[in-house]
Amino acid sequence: MTRYPKHMIRSCVHSASMKLTRWWLPAVSLLAVGGGIAIYPFLQQSVPFLNRDRRPFQAAERPAPQVQNPSLAKPESASSDPIYEQVKPAIVTVYGAYGLGAGMILRSPGLVLTNKHIVDNFATVKVKMSDTRLYEGKVVDFDLRYDLALIQIQQPNLKLPTVTLANAVNLTKGDRVYAIGSPGGHAGTLTQGTFTRITEHGSLQTSSGLLQPGNSGGPLLNAQGQVIGVNKGLLPDQSGLATPVTVVQPLLQRYERIHGEK
Repeated sequence: MTRYPKHMIRSCVHSASMKLTRWWLPAVSLLAVGGGIAIYPFLQQSVPFLNRDRRPFQAAERPAPQVQNPSLAKPESASSDPIYEQVKPAIVTVYGAYGLGAGMILRSPGLVLTNKHIVDNFATVKVKMSDTRLYEGKVVDFDLRYDLALIQIQQPNLKLPTVTLANAVNLTKGDRVYAIGSPGGHAGTLTQGTFTRITEHGSLQTSSGLLQPGNSGGPLLNAQGQVIGVNKGLLPDQSGLATPVTVVQPLLQRYERIHGEK
């Protein structure tokens, strides 16, 4: 069994940024210079349950470079087409602190799940729908231990499509799995691979080629189109890592208790 230290795990955040308006770019630049230090005390007050005693997921020191892969495209096999059509409308692009990643809509009014390392210490991010609508999103909660974050889209009266979370991860080695995200910056791209194992740290490991920078925060799907994990990084052999869906439920339940939403 190969063990990889955390510093060898490469983030799946795509380093290309969105085209920013003139008023937004200076604000981002100022926050970047501050390294997130100035905003951290604000997050301690505005974001509930900041977990100070747990170390965050250290996927990478810097955003990973773009990886070109001509095979990235809409699914061609008949088995993946229904999954693509079912899940894609509920997948978003998240423009975070230092690049872009993916996210998935959990609740119709606009509650989005993504990776903590995408939003970093920013209180707000930009979220783009599959139909290219662009909204501002507020980071409302996160889990440092499992590299998860919840974003609430700041737009009233939304009725958005949602993903279906699996109740458990029932996979054996070699089972087909799917990912939808923004690999290489190409939003709404579905890729296919296989499940390899559960690592000693409890992550789901997948075959090489399934994930690329831009897949962070997007769903890992089973053959029924259910979310079984949240994609988060790459190992040196290009195999992928995902956080299992079972650790998402406590974060979601905590949010619902605080905000009284389901």
